[in-house]
Amino acid sequence: MEPNKNKTNLKLKDEIIKCKNSLKSNFMRLGGRNYGIYQSKEIDKFLKTAFNILKFDSFGEFDPSDESVPLCVVAIGSYALGEMSVKSNIDLAIIYKNELGYNSNAIAQRYANILKEVGLDIEAKICEKDELLSLANDIELMVLFSHIRLVCGSKILYKNIKNQISKLNEKKKDELISYHLRKLEPMSCPQYLDCSPNLLNGSGGFMDYKRIFWLFSLFGGTLKTNILKYIDEDELSELNLAFDYISSLRSALQISGGGEILGREYLDSVAKIMQTKAKKGLSPQEILLSKCLWAMHTIYIYSRYLARRAFGVRISLGTARICRLSNGIYNIANTIYVPSCKKPKDFELVLKELSLLPDAELAFDISALIYIKRLEDSSSTKVYEGLKKILNRRYSKDILKLLLDSSKLFKIIKPMEFSTHLASLEGEYSLDESCVAIVGEIENIQDRFVLSLYNDLCANGKMLLKLVALMHQASPNYVSSANIFRSYCAKLDLLQKTINMGINLIKNQNQLIDILSEPISEPIMLNLVSSIKEKQALKLLYILTYARLKARNLNHFSDIDNAKLRQIYDSALSAFDSDESLMDSVNKRTKKIELLKKQREFIALDKDIKEQILSIESNLLFSKYSQQQIIDIALRASECSNIDLELTSHSLQIIAKSNWNMAMALRELRGFDLAYMEICELFDGKSYIRLDYNSSIDKSKSEIIQALCSKEKPQYDKPVILPNEVSFDMNYSQNYAKLNINAKDQRGFMIYILSMLSKFQIKLANARIQTIKNRTRNMFLLSINDDLKSVVDEFLKEIITE
Repeated sequence: MEPNKNKTNLKLKDEIIKCKNSLKSNFMRLGGRNYGIYQSKEIDKFLKTAFNILKFDSFGEFDPSDESVPLCVVAIGSYALGEMSVKSNIDLAIIYKNELGYNSNAIAQRYANILKEVGLDIEAKICEKDELLSLANDIELMVLFSHIRLVCGSKILYKNIKNQISKLNEKKKDELISYHLRKLEPMSCPQYLDCSPNLLNGSGGFMDYKRIFWLFSLFGGTLKTNILKYIDEDELSELNLAFDYISSLRSALQISGGGEILGREYLDSVAKIMQTKAKKGLSPQEILLSKCLWAMHTIYIYSRYLARRAFGVRISLGTARICRLSNGIYNIANTIYVPSCKKPKDFELVLKELSLLPDAELAFDISALIYIKRLEDSSSTKVYEGLKKILNRRYSKDILKLLLDSSKLFKIIKPMEFSTHLASLEGEYSLDESCVAIVGEIENIQDRFVLSLYNDLCANGKMLLKLVALMHQASPNYVSSANIFRSYCAKLDLLQKTINMGINLIKNQNQLIDILSEPISEPIMLNLVSSIKEKQALKLLYILTYARLKARNLNHFSDIDNAKLRQIYDSALSAFDSDESLMDSVNKRTKKIELLKKQREFIALDKDIKEQILSIESNLLFSKYSQQQIIDIALRASECSNIDLELTSHSLQIIAKSNWNMAMALRELRGFDLAYMEICELFDGKSYIRLDYNSSIDKSKSEIIQALCSKEKPQYDKPVILPNEVSFDMNYSQNYAKLNINAKDQRGFMIYILSMLSKFQIKLANARIQTIKNRTRNMFLLSINDDLKSVVDEFLKEIITE
């Protein structure tokens, strides 16, 4: 008989291995629905087969019926309820009764050994029936045994055990209630949800739902009947849907190799297993995490509310008299409670009541949240008046968080619906919660300088900052968000000047954050102020950016980051006082870049080339040339190793490294009439030079290239340049000095100037030379360095004719 027994054991072991290997396929086949029940049934089959092996192993051909063995196998915990995840412990109790004719303990131990032999990962609790009384001394075990289910073995013994546990539960009822209520505290509005949530023990996780199940199971009657005394069918359905989703998500995460924490590294795999599809421009990963946060938020608020209503501490009459407000709610130590008997009001009236609460940091009990959540929506314009009153408070964050958690904030500020429970890829909160968190940081600024700027704002400016904080993520695109903001503000009856400032802030919301990781330079600062346009906008954007970084990074916004942000603000403020002509060229550059980024040809470019184009410091190139011309010049430059020359009958275009000999090239072309010349710095030490002539150019490309590469110094005649024809501005910008020469056109004029620059080792960055009516008008931007400062006086003395 031994070979048959071994064959049976091996067959069961193979079946268990196949089951483990098919976890993912079966999960996907079921679509994640009722997976815990499916898995529990599979385990039941294995346990029953193992029990038959045990009987044959123990009694041979005298194999008794299950009822004749004083032992039963009992499912406990999640296994009993069919709520297992893939990696859940198989909570199992092997309970026996000592009888004279049986070695019951040895049979129970043998059963546990068989389970291990066939590969079932079980840490079974083995005990004698009367030892169950010791459960009363361990509250965790009491919870585990609060629901049991017979898998196999003696039904008579199981019935006795169930009665015994029921008596224990009744005896320890108050202690069990206190235990679960402590685990659900605090029973207030939820804190910000973690975007890498713990699906088992996190706020709104699996265990929060189970505690409500255990609490309400302590009452008589059905669970559903007991719960429906406090919430309606729709709310219960919402709660159950949330729990089903979290249960499925736990299994999908564990199939992906995770545990209980839904880390970002598992999102791709989990989304595929959950068969989550992209939707409304959001990736499957974003959709999945958003739904996860919704489910956990739903479980959190209903589990706390049910616990509060059914078991929470009642407010004493004495406290009620002292703390009851005129509108029927209670303010106990700045925590707001709403009694269950309070009748619902119009939503606009409730908003007004909220705006009249003490202007301090408040906490809201879960009763207040559900009361607000159950109110009927309103389209009255008074709703928007109520919002403005709340935003004009010194402290509005806690009320906004209450409205957010009750889903009413999305009814008042409908554009915020886009960010509902949408996890941020950069921060620790979901986008909707981060918007409220930013308002909280604005109202609790810690930095003295930022606080001084905020305190200088008028009430309208402070309200605008909070409104922008709430709406800056109204869509994935900043321009679209700004347009949505403009449209929404029509409902708030704001001044056009205020609306325009809000649009400015939303369009430029990331400007300071993007600069934070870069070295501060004048071109960057000039581009910044060109985009922002107003000093007041810079001030508001600085405060908003400070609050965003504080909210996004929690306690990780370092003093170094803060100091750099202040440095950016100060540098940008100084940049507003730059030369008007410089600002004008920067403004043109900024507009051209905005157009360029929308160009189909630019979008199709390689990332490196895009970065090279945007890094070109020459404003002249952006102000003079079209988007397509800029792309063409950049592509030529990226492919040019030394010199690239294009020659037409009247024009010459050169891309060359910085060691080109432009003076010799001009000497080679001296027989022709130069009408226009420009030089623009590009990237990688390369420049773009354009020469336009009034007469036809009778020179070959090779002759010009030979001149450019020449090491000789050209011969030239010194032109007459009068003192009043030269202006020099050493402070034109942080990086460049500006030299203007407006003189009589003379043969060899540019050969002389370029030779002088070379003689004094002055680097020419950009230039524009134009000859009109026998006058040459020249603008040169010279790179500022210590060499320039030491030689500039001598250089000017050399070129000016006394």
